[in-house]
Amino acid sequence: MTVQGKKIQVWGVGTARTMRVHWMLHELKLPYETISIKARSGETQSITYLDINPKGKIPTLVHEKFVLSEGFAILRYLSNLVGHPKKDSFQLSLEGQAIYDEWASFILMELDATSLYVIRRHRDLEEIYGRSSEAVNSAEKYFERMLVTRCREVDFTDYVWGDRFSEIDILFTTVLDWAHFAGIKLEDKFVRYARRMHSRPAYQRAYDVNYT
Repeated sequence: MTVQGKKIQVWGVGTARTMRVHWMLHELKLPYETISIKARSGETQSITYLDINPKGKIPTLVHEKFVLSEGFAILRYLSNLVGHPKKDSFQLSLEGQAIYDEWASFILMELDATSLYVIRRHRDLEEIYGRSSEAVNSAEKYFERMLVTRCREVDFTDYVWGDRFSEIDILFTTVLDWAHFAGIKLEDKFVRYARRMHSRPAYQRAYDVNYT
C-alpha cells in the first residue's frame, strides 16, 4: 500500500465522487487502503475523520502526511504522481490543456454541481433540503440542454479529450452513470460511450470496491 515508500489511503465509498478516486487508482495500478465510510452515515462526522478532513466530506486521500479532500484534485495529484496516463501531442499542447480545463469545469460545475446535485438535494435528500419538484425538473432540463450543447460535435466513439484515456473520461462517465441513476434519458452515443468505459477492468474493480 505504498507509493515511493508512502502509504495511500482513500476515505469514502458509495458515491459517484468517491468512485472517481477508486477508478483512477485502479487505472494507475496503485495499491491503496480503503476506509469504507459513507456520506450522511454519521461516519464522516466522527472525531477521527474530522481530524483528517474538517469539512466532513468524502472522498479524502491520505498519502503519508499529505491530505487532499476534493475529488478532481485527487485525480490530478495521482496522475502527476506517477506520470500516467501518458498524454498525446494534443493533450500536451497549450490548446489541449485549455480544452482539458474547459471540460473539467463544465463537467464539475454545469453537470455535477448545478444539475445532478440539485436533483439529489431536492428529491433524494428532501428530509434535509426540502422537496422541490420544480427545482428537480429545472435541473433535469438544464442537464439535458448543457449535455447536448457542449457535446453536439463530439461523437464519443473514442475518448472525450484527445486520443488517450484521461481523468476527463472518469469525470464524464461518472456523471453519465449518475444521470442514468437519476432517471435522465441519455442519447445513444452517451450510452455506448459509457458502456465502453464500463468494460475497462479498472472501472469494474473500482465499482466493486465503491458500491459493494
